[in-house]
Amino acid sequence: MADMPVPAVGPPAPLHALLDTWRPLAQPVCHDGRRYLVWEEFRARVRQRARGVASSGGARWLLVSESPLDFVIWLLAVVHAGKTVVIPPNTQPSTIARLNAFFDSVAEPGAVSDTPPDAPLTALQPRAALIDLYTSGSTGEPKRVRKTLASFEAEIETLEKLWGATLGNATVVATVPHQHIYGLLFRLLWPLSAGRCFDTVTCATPDTLQQRLALFADTVLVSSPAHLARLPALISLASLQPPPRLLFSSGGPLPIAAAGEFTRQFGQAPTEVFGSTETGGVAWRRLENGDAWTPLPGVRVDAAADGALILHSPFLDDPSPWRMDDAVELLPGGCFRLGGRLDRTIKVEEKRLSLPEMEARLSEHAWVAAAAAVPLDGPRQTVGAVVVLNTDGAERLLALGKLAVRRELTRHLATCFEAVLLPRHWRFPDVLPVNERGKLTDDSLRALFTPSTSNVSERDLLPAVLAVHRDSAAVVTLDLHVPPQLLHFAGHFPGLPILPGVVQVDWALRLARRHFAWDACLPRFSALEKLKFHAPVLPDARLRLQLHWDTASGRLDFLFLTPQRKHASGRIVLDVDT
Repeated sequence: MADMPVPAVGPPAPLHALLDTWRPLAQPVCHDGRRYLVWEEFRARVRQRARGVASSGGARWLLVSESPLDFVIWLLAVVHAGKTVVIPPNTQPSTIARLNAFFDSVAEPGAVSDTPPDAPLTALQPRAALIDLYTSGSTGEPKRVRKTLASFEAEIETLEKLWGATLGNATVVATVPHQHIYGLLFRLLWPLSAGRCFDTVTCATPDTLQQRLALFADTVLVSSPAHLARLPALISLASLQPPPRLLFSSGGPLPIAAAGEFTRQFGQAPTEVFGSTETGGVAWRRLENGDAWTPLPGVRVDAAADGALILHSPFLDDPSPWRMDDAVELLPGGCFRLGGRLDRTIKVEEKRLSLPEMEARLSEHAWVAAAAAVPLDGPRQTVGAVVVLNTDGAERLLALGKLAVRRELTRHLATCFEAVLLPRHWRFPDVLPVNERGKLTDDSLRALFTPSTSNVSERDLLPAVLAVHRDSAAVVTLDLHVPPQLLHFAGHFPGLPILPGVVQVDWALRLARRHFAWDACLPRFSALEKLKFHAPVLPDARLRLQLHWDTASGRLDFLFLTPQRKHASGRIVLDVDT
């Protein structure tokens, strides 16, 4: 358990007056991965940087820091300097290039000079302190969402009234990034305002999450369906000790099965929060109590004639009703259920993707004549890309093959989109498919996507064998590299890719066929025994595979391991008489 003084959590301090709020100088603000940063040092850093920003010429400052602590220091410094904060939807080079006209300076090391931190700062007017967040607009171009500190303050006050007593002095631990509005609010601004300590380490893997929960002991977890839905399959939830007081989830609906597993093992389902960058928080639910959403205090929901959700919210700087692109079913008592999206902006692993933007970016490539993107349903929603190649592209397809063209177009999109949003499936027809009325529809696009492995090679399915150690005729040890581009990682899982267990069994059998004298008998699979998956295998892993073949019994024992741990083990029983 971390040696931390108990924070003095009280009524949330307004963000515009945060630096003038009295707090014990030794009160911890966050843990930066090595030590606690206390209030005295945090306040001094913000003041020092704010004076530096104020003396600089730029009026609009782009925030791109990967460090949550550095990010929030920059944010407070920029608004205290009377400048506008600009937050991009992601930090891909092409995205930043398209935002070039909307910022003057980049908040990065060396951007401002050091100044004395003790000089007083000008008082902030909460409605004049501007934060511009950019999202992927439906037209394909970044869309500005202008927020003020006042809107964040109103939401923080509501969140603290609703859940503050439950959270108490808990440290905020997170699996989500801080650059999007959910992480920014729940992971940084709300804890800062309430005087609650936050952790700057992003828990991208189960091991890291276990370590951080154990370190702080008393925690609240800010997460997403992408992580929460997979945790039960990766680790025992009982190993998350001590369990968090509360688990928050936002960005998309949490699968009912995952909510049930948390209810069974933790005694409560995660608290889901529904909202958007434009609106802030709208409603919450826990699936143990049903699938209806309860509006946050002060929020009211209506339905438009076409079924769209109409929002009345105190978190909007403009008090006018706000139309959302979600279908809604109103229920008695002010609650509601959500339907599907009414526009062509979809959610892939809780991240918003504009299909028109992806189509526009694909069409910019020198090989592409036309392009369409379509959501594909399955265990996880993915994106399919349908691309009509021009003459140059068609020549490349003929010379290089579909896999090479697909990789080139994926690399092109990777400069604009986060990896989780990239298409997992590709088709290259001569023309885009249209229906009998000449209209391009999702149904006509989806019809192109049928299972096919005709263009898949072993390179896309198997690990690289780095070394072979033959201890005897019956024992072989292989050193393997797991390439990140293997097709097995596609959709398993976006945002948290892990190698499927069934693939590891397949690898053991395939590699055994290469290194044992089976050519004559070609034994047939009969059964699996003692199968155990001890720890997940991540992209770029270097594994050792131990194979032991008993010809007489037809048993193949296998063990995947690294110097740190076992990953998978088991026995494949083969029928050697066939």
